Order: sequence, then C-alpha cells, then structure tokens
Amino acid sequence: MKKNIVITIFGFLIMMQILQQKSYSFSNISNEYEHHKYIIRHIDDLSIRNENNLFRIRKIHVFGQTKYDHNFISKLSNIYSGDFIDLSENKINEIINVLWKNNLFQDISVYKKQISKNEIDLFFELKDLIEIDEIIADGIQIDEFPILKNIKPGYRISVDFIQNIKNEIIEYYKDKGYDEISVKCSILKKDNDNEKNILHIDVNQGRKIGIKEILFEGNKELSSEQLLKYMKKTKKSFYIPIIDSSNYVFVEKNIQEDIKSIIDKYQSMGFIDVKIFLDSVWKKSFGDYIIKIKIIEGDKYYLENDVEFFGNKNISTSTLKDIFTYKKNDIYDRINISHKIFDPKNTSILNTYLNLGFLFVKINPIEKIIGNNKIHLTIQIEENQPVYINDIKISGNSITNDYVIIREITTHKGDLFSAKKVKESLLNLESLKLFKNVYPNVYPINENSVDIEWCVVEQNTNEIQFYGGFDGKSIKKFIGDFRLNFNNFSLKNFFNWSLWNPIPQGDNQKLSLFSKLGKDFLSYGFYFTEPWLGSKINPTSITLHGKYSLKRIKDNDDDFLISQINENNKIADIKTQILERKGASIQVDKFLKFLDPYLSASFLIDYDFSSYKREMLSNSYYEHIFGNLSSLVSFQRISTKPDFIFPLEGSKMQFNIEFTPPYSFIFKSDNNNNGDINKKIEWMEYSKFRMNSSWYKKIMKDMVIRIGGEFGCLATNQKSKLYPFQKFYMGEIPSKFFGLEDIDVITLRGYNTEMNNSKYPMLKTGGIIYDKIILELRYLININNIIPNVPNNIKIWTNSFVEGGSISSSYRKFNPFLMNKSFGFGIRSFISPIGFLGIDVIYPIDLIDKKPFLSKWKTRFFIGKDL
Repeated sequence: MKKNIVITIFGFLIMMQILQQKSYSFSNISNEYEHHKYIIRHIDDLSIRNENNLFRIRKIHVFGQTKYDHNFISKLSNIYSGDFIDLSENKINEIINVLWKNNLFQDISVYKKQISKNEIDLFFELKDLIEIDEIIADGIQIDEFPILKNIKPGYRISVDFIQNIKNEIIEYYKDKGYDEISVKCSILKKDNDNEKNILHIDVNQGRKIGIKEILFEGNKELSSEQLLKYMKKTKKSFYIPIIDSSNYVFVEKNIQEDIKSIIDKYQSMGFIDVKIFLDSVWKKSFGDYIIKIKIIEGDKYYLENDVEFFGNKNISTSTLKDIFTYKKNDIYDRINISHKIFDPKNTSILNTYLNLGFLFVKINPIEKIIGNNKIHLTIQIEENQPVYINDIKISGNSITNDYVIIREITTHKGDLFSAKKVKESLLNLESLKLFKNVYPNVYPINENSVDIEWCVVEQNTNEIQFYGGFDGKSIKKFIGDFRLNFNNFSLKNFFNWSLWNPIPQGDNQKLSLFSKLGKDFLSYGFYFTEPWLGSKINPTSITLHGKYSLKRIKDNDDDFLISQINENNKIADIKTQILERKGASIQVDKFLKFLDPYLSASFLIDYDFSSYKREMLSNSYYEHIFGNLSSLVSFQRISTKPDFIFPLEGSKMQFNIEFTPPYSFIFKSDNNNNGDINKKIEWMEYSKFRMNSSWYKKIMKDMVIRIGGEFGCLATNQKSKLYPFQKFYMGEIPSKFFGLEDIDVITLRGYNTEMNNSKYPMLKTGGIIYDKIILELRYLININNIIPNVPNNIKIWTNSFVEGGSISSSYRKFNPFLMNKSFGFGIRSFISPIGFLGIDVIYPIDLIDKKPFLSKWKTRFFIGKDL
C-alpha cells in the first residue's frame, strides 16, 4: 500500500513538471531595471532553432486594465507576430524595459505559452497609468505641495503615486500638530467628457492636537519639572492661557528629538546606559493627548583613570590632557567628553590636529567598564601625514570676479591645511554680503594633499530705496528721496559695454547715487567705495563722497534753521532766501584684526560749504557763508550674526570723535569778508563726541532681545557760535525738515524736535549733550508657514520697544536720568532690493496732554531704512 502511494506521488510530480513546460511562464520587472537592447532575428531555416533557442511568435495577446491593443504594443516594443525571438538571455525582461520607458503603464507582466516545439504566444497583462486632466483639492492649497504643483494636464500617475501624495500631505500637517488629519484621494470623470480624469483630493486637517499633560515614569535623578525644560521642540513658541488649551503640541517627530535631548542630558550626568522612549499616548475627552515617557536611568559612571593617549607624536600628552581636562574620578560626561575629542569647530583634540594640518588623523576612544560604575578610557591616535593644499578652486560665481573671492581666502596653494584658516576664510566671504551661501569642499588628492573648492551661491545685492515727506504743512511741497545702491560695482568695466548686465559688476565696489527733489528743493550726490587697496593681508578701503543741495525759502516759510541764522523766529519780512550747500569728503577704513577680528577704524576729512543768501533790494543780496573743514576718527566693532537684517546674537559699537582746526586762532578777525559789508564768512569751530552700542541676544527660537544706548556731546570755544548744522536734535524729524540737512538727529519715537508739550524740553533749536536708551523685543515670523514659497530675500518680524532720551543745551542743566519715554509695538520687513519697510504704533509716556489715553497713540511709517 505504501509502495503504491509513493509511486503515485512520484508520478504526480513528473506530470506537474511536464505541464509546467507546456504552461505559461511569468516574467515581471521592478522600477530598478537596466536598459538592454534586445535582438529579434528573422530566419528561414527552422532546423537551427533548437541550437540557438529560438522561438517563432505565433500571436501577441493584450489584456488587463488597458486601452491599448496588440498592434500598439507591437509598435512600442518592435515585436510582431511571425518574428523569432531568442529567449536564452531573458529577452522578455528586456521587452518590459522598453515598454516601461514610455511612461504609459503602472504594471507590466508578460507571459509566454508554448504552442508547439517551435512556437509560442506572448501575453501582455497591462495596467495603464491614470492620465490626469485636472486636480480639485478641498481643504488645502495646491501650491503648498510641490508634488501637486508638478502635475499638469495630461500627466500620468499610478496608484502608488497617489499614495505618495496622501503620505506627503499627512506628513506635512502632522509636523504642524494636526495628528488626526484625514486625506481621501479619488479619480472622477468629467461631466462633459468621460475620457478625462479628475484627481480629487479631500483633506480634513482637523484640529491641532495639544498635549494636556506629559508624564515621566522612572526618573529619579531629574524631576519632572526639570525634564519638561528639555521638551523645547514640543513646546509652543507662544502660549496664551485664555486662548490655547495646551502649552505643548503633539508632533511625534519633535517628541523624539526632545527625548534625544533628555538622553544627552542623562549621559552628560554619567548615566551612559540610560534608555528613554515614548511609552504610551491616550486621548482625553476634551480632544488633547496625554503622553507618558518612560525612563530607565541605569547606573551612574565615573572615570576610572587619568585618560591615556597612544600614538601621539606631534602633540605632547600633557597638551592633549590640558585640552581633554577630565581627570580620574570625574563624572563620566559622555557628551562633553565626545566634544573634547571630536568637536571640529571649537577647542578639541581633533580641532588641534586639524589646525596643524593633520586632516586624515584618526582618533579612537576605547571605553572599558571596570566594576559596576567605573570606565577606563584610552584614546588611540593615528596621526598620518600632515596635509598640504594642492590647489584652490572657485565655483558658482557668475557675477563676482574670482580675485575678489580669492583675496578673502586665507588658505593658499602650498600651505599646510588649517581648519582655523578655512573657518576664517568662510567668515571673510560671508562678510562680503554678496552670497546667499558659501561653503568649502575638500577633495583628497593623495595621502598628504587636497584640493579646496570654494562654492558660492550669489544673490542680488543692488537696492532701490525711496522715501517721502512734506516741506511744511502744504501737501504741494512734497519731497521725494530716491537712492540707488550698487553693492558689487566694477568701475574698470564701466566703459566696456559688453560687460553691462545690467550694470558693470563683479569687483565688490560700492556705488550709491541719491537725489532729493521738491517744489523748492533740489539735492543730489554720490558715494563710491573701493574696498581693497594696499596690503593683501589687511587692506584699506577708501570712500569718496560728493553732494549738492539748493533750497528756496519764500514768504511766510518758517524754517527754523534759517530763523536761527537770522537770530529771529519769523522771516516773513524777507522776500526771497536761498540756502545752498556743497560738500565733499574722503574716508579711509581699515580693519584692526591684530587687536580684534571685528574691529575697524575710520578716518574722514569732510569739507562743507554753505551759503545763505537773502534779498535786500532788487538784484541785491546779503550773503552769509559757513565754512566747515572737519575731521572724524571713528572706531567700530560689529559682530552680529547671522546677518545685519535680523541679528540673533552679537553686538554693534561705535565711537566717533569729530573736530575742526582752531580757526579762531588762525583767523584773528571774526569776519573774513574782504571789506564787503554784504558778505559774512564764518568758519565753524567745534569738537563733537558720539558713542552708541547695541547688544543682541537670542532668548528663544526666533525671538531676540536688543539693548542699546547712545551718548553725545558738543563743545566749542567761547568766541565761536554754534549753528544748527553742528547741534544734536532729538525726536522724529519734522515733516518740513525731512531729509534736507546733514545734521545729527537722534530718533525718539512719539516725540519730535518741535514739540513743546513734553515733560522735558525737546529743544527746537538743538542741544549740545544728550543720551538715550532702548530695549527691544523682536520676533521673526516664519512667513513660509503663512505664505508658502516666499523668497529667501524677504524677512518679516514684530518689534516691541521701550525707549527714552534726554537732551540739553547746557552741560550744567543736563540730567541723563530725566528722559522723555515712550513704548509701543510694530512690524518690520526687509525686501531686497527695496530695503526696510515698517510701521510703529507708539505711546509717548511723557507727553503732557489732556487727551484720552487712546487718542495719544501715534503711528509712524517708514521705508528704506530701519530706525
């Protein structure tokens, strides 16, 4: 009986093998395929087919979810009935590859059925891609998702692609805290055309899920309150108790990052075996979640020995121990120990070797647990050979000339590689403000030489700025201020028209052209800066400046500058007055890097010629000329990061000393008019000191606090008179005085220089000593969360401030603590190439006014520059 069963089974297996040879064989292909050129051979001699494994295709069949027939498939694949095909090298897969390349199908399978010894039939099972004519999205904006923006009418998609769309939308909203989002995708037919498909996407994002409570289990060394401080990613940036139900948002990715921060904290305390994970999540009836994080602290470890170094030849063991700092019986702080060894940017063993040229150094710390809570640490070092720079390459610069970049690089061909110099070069290139991004690529050539490629991404550095105001109360006396700033100018290419694109650029020279124009006012001028003269290591920059202005003052115009020159307050009895000013200056700037990498010094010589004319009789004028030849010495330190637009950290400090020659000693006469009674010439004689500073500190993500202060004083001898060109003015610039004169105006929001109802005088005629303090809180708005795909050259932030200032015309009467104060809030934006835009809402605290509280609020709009 058993023998018969065995024979039966054996016979059945033989029969299955025979049937398999006569039956269909299956072949398919994945997305990862290689392209091969298949060969179809037409032959007449059937006698050789067995030797070459050739089969004649009797018929081609097409079935499945497809609109294409066998004729279309034959044209695509170049396979026809009656052809001979060589199946010895898996030619079926090659046929599938050819079909796949046409991007018509989402699934392709090919079967062959042997009809006779020499003939086969081919069966193509196809599933067409879905051709989309239109997308309809409910609950989302299509422009928010690149995967949807790329779908145009006629685009073909697969079921897998639709799933990718769903996954991307779900991930996008879950990262924003919408954990219960639902996405449905369906293919609909157009009402008027059954051949065209609509991809309909229905998104219900639901509500943002908060975390009502975070529970910690197993924590002994750190309290739950201490652990919550490390949930920074999960915590909201702003929390309003009345409006928000929770201070935390459920985003699992953020929770895992915060758990990593807690693990790092424990490991820094010696708990190197700590295990922390999200244990459970459950939903409360009010909709928010409660999460529980489980902690297994493990043992606390200590360093068992003074660390031992092996393999160090070029750096002494004592030097390495000074860098490492940890000693026997210290807590085994794995995080900081790793920084002491491997931190490439700050003081560490690796950084020290990199600065000495050992780019390929290998450092291997070996931990060995001794007992229950001791770790024996040894550090094995394989120094290898010092590395030299074989070549320096520049890429990505289509506007800026190579030599502008190369002169900022402190690493040169043939030098020993130094990470410190690479970092210094990076800072130099970033400080040019010509590039969106700068980064070095290091390419090894052999074991002791490398090439460094400096890659830059250029940005538009040209700016158009404009301001506006009114000269007096009449709306007809509008004054416009227009300015063009070219921050990557090239003077040497100015007359080479072929290099204008749209202006000659590439030498990092600065050219600024400005003009002011009104009904009775005209002004224009320029600035030109050559940033690199002299030394290749520490160059000098030079700036040339020229200006001209002309102002006509007619009857009943009350210009307080003119009134001070005339020594009366009204000028209605004078028919025509003209104030003409000409000026030129030269300024030399130099970095004092041997003292401080951020410190620079400036020396300026300025000549200013001012002529005031008033009509005496017809065609007869009285002229009063003011000459001013002054010198300025300035020290400036700017260390703000990452940029000047919205600094997150750093400081700005500036000290200015301005002085003139002792004209009263040079010219014994008070009036050098050469005997002309209708002409008076005066040389202004004074000395002026100003200092201002600002400190920036990031206090949380995208939130920065700024603390600043200013002080200035002015002195002259007893014989010389102080004119309005020399004095300080505090408060907002009066509209009629807007942009007309080069005077020192210290902005104090909510007040103006003509105000007479403030608690402390604002001094319409100017002062000789002042001080000011300011406190600001700035918050950078992530505009891409509101408006997707906003260009990188646009920044928007809110600004809250408190400030106060004091000014006096007498040193004796000056009290730096008696300040007119104001507070307020506003919004700022920086849009290249326009510059700054903003509006402030201000409340002047020390304004003496019987108006209600709400009516005291003022608004101030500005464009082109920040306050």
